[in-house]
Amino acid sequence: MHMSTGSNSGSDSAQTAAQDLQERLRLATPEFTTRGFLFSSMLKAVKELGGDDEVVRRCLEASGETSFVEFFHYPTRSLLLLISTAAEALSGRYGSVEEVLRQMGARGGESYMDTPVGRAVLQQTGTRPQRLMFALQTLYEGLTSYGKPVLSFPRLDQGVLSVQASFMPLAYHEGSIEAISRRMGLTPVSIRARWTGPLSLDLECSW
Repeated sequence: MHMSTGSNSGSDSAQTAAQDLQERLRLATPEFTTRGFLFSSMLKAVKELGGDDEVVRRCLEASGETSFVEFFHYPTRSLLLLISTAAEALSGRYGSVEEVLRQMGARGGESYMDTPVGRAVLQQTGTRPQRLMFALQTLYEGLTSYGKPVLSFPRLDQGVLSVQASFMPLAYHEGSIEAISRRMGLTPVSIRARWTGPLSLDLECSW
């Protein structure tokens, strides 16, 4: 069964994806932080996506940090600077900034599933939509320090996770959900991330 993804219509161009990253950077004020785990997984993703030592060095330099401790919190702006540098450096290889972001999201999702929390969600029971959406809720609660995601099921075959504040681009979210759903054997027919406000978004999965 074919799975489709659908971020907002403007995100199909590399230019728009890059512009969206710049807007995320503008909104990432100092009170917003992200766990070091995500920084480390993004550096790992850069290597897996073909970034050489020089690209990795530039990404780390852009973040303003020298290393990351998994459970410490670092400025979200630093993470966006790291990702923006990686997306620009790898866009030639993958055809667009948006595709790099999607691939980075997929690698981030894989990294999450290799953690103790990720392995635990594999044991969850429930319907197909419930299992995946509960896993996503756990992920979003654990990685950021702002806003509690709200989960709803408008239909038996659809789940929606409403996130109050997120700085990651839409393509990143969709790539991450694709990877997590594959690992859980719960691949939806459709995955859609859409902004509902300057920082808020809905993650919709349908079967």
